[in-house]
Amino acid sequence: MEEERMQAIEFFGLSDKGLRERNEDAFLAADLGGIHVFAVAEGMGGQKEGPSAAQVAVEAMIQGGAARDETLAGTLEELLGRAERTLYTMETGRAGTEPPAVVMAVALVSPDGMCVVSTPASRKVFFLAGDKGGTPGDGTTGTPGHFVLHDPGAGMHEATLPQGFLVLCSDGITDFVPDSRIQEIVAERGDDLEEACRKLVHEAFQNGSDDSLTVVLVRRRDS
Repeated sequence: MEEERMQAIEFFGLSDKGLRERNEDAFLAADLGGIHVFAVAEGMGGQKEGPSAAQVAVEAMIQGGAARDETLAGTLEELLGRAERTLYTMETGRAGTEPPAVVMAVALVSPDGMCVVSTPASRKVFFLAGDKGGTPGDGTTGTPGHFVLHDPGAGMHEATLPQGFLVLCSDGITDFVPDSRIQEIVAERGDDLEEACRKLVHEAFQNGSDDSLTVVLVRRRDS
């Protein structure tokens, strides 16, 4: 678990092995040279003892300090490259082990609220903006008086982090908790980020999740 507050950005991350023998997920929530870096990594393969492939990948992203690229997108690509190179070294250095495979949802947030996210699939990253409803067909869902949920889908996307929430989840949660329920939990419990994360993990487990469960919840408050 990790919690931090900086200016108008607050965040909390939680990961649980669930019914697995060990946790194959890992998360990252850190300040890297003034830029907040958030990631949820889901791994398989690699060494049986020691850190999981997912843990190795997220740790590699922040080793060596801040990336040098002047743009958020370029910085994100550099961080993902670090993880990829480290996993390659891990694979070549341990012949006979199952090759490590890791998928990562990553978000970078600058001090002015600019954000870039990279996700390999839908339902891994959500924006929840304070509003009264979504527009049909625009990828958002909204309930009057609550937050509008937007899933940017697979790929790399640039945006302004809304006054609301950014949620990164592993499949262990999103395969067992529908979007509407994620929206409700964050809207109802978002004043306490730890409580909201614990509720998401608990509900996924209660709904039958047999995977590791990981979530990072980021909140941008009014300045």
